[in-house]
Amino acid sequence: MSTSWQLEWHGGGEAWVVETDGTRATLHSTRQAAVGTPLSAAVADKPGVTLRFKVKDCRRVEDGLFVLVGRWVDLSRALREELVQEVGLR
Repeated sequence: MSTSWQLEWHGGGEAWVVETDGTRATLHSTRQAAVGTPLSAAVADKPGVTLRFKVKDCRRVEDGLFVLVGRWVDLSRALREELVQEVGLR
């Protein structure tokens, strides 16, 4: 099982999917975001794949990253299954 998917935020910054159940997710991000913010990112090793994420909670952690908790928006069934299989819940 992969430890995470690397995302590249449109507008700058990176994030890594820490866990997901296919609907909700926890990300570690170099960028903070206010509650309710919709974010969009390219998947680093999957050209042409874009994920959309809506932020429910954001907090800074010790290493200078931010933990973003939220839900996926418009995630295809195939991509949802791939994410859950590769990252899943911890």
